Amino acid sequence: MRRVKGYIGIVGLALLSANAWADLPPTSILSRYGVSTDQLPKPAKTEVAEPVEEKSLFQIQPEQPFVTLRLGDGKQPQTTGNLSIDRMAQQDLERCRRLQAELAHRGGQYFRCDNSMPGMPAFE
Repeated sequence: MRRVKGYIGIVGLALLSANAWADLPPTSILSRYGVSTDQLPKPAKTEVAEPVEEKSLFQIQPEQPFVTLRLGDGKQPQTTGNLSIDRMAQQDLERCRRLQAELAHRGGQYFRCDNSMPGMPAFE
């Protein structure tokens, strides 16, 4: 029954649109009155006024986040000059940062990658 009502609605809509289409003139409304588009008046030229920037009485600044989460301090390991030791230290740092990111994603406990104690300065 619902399908039949849908078909009836579509047929009714098609008939109404065909009726409206038949009422439209085959040419433009201007041709009814013997006017061409060249004879229409040109729009008045208006000067483009630049918007005036108003100075605000208040200092509006973006809202600061309540908590800033940092994973590591972004320091690179010290270079020793030995390529194999430097490469090993770099891989170890990358592995540690991946573990930090995974623990942060899972909600685990934070640890540092520079072999220092939390709250204590890192040894240089």
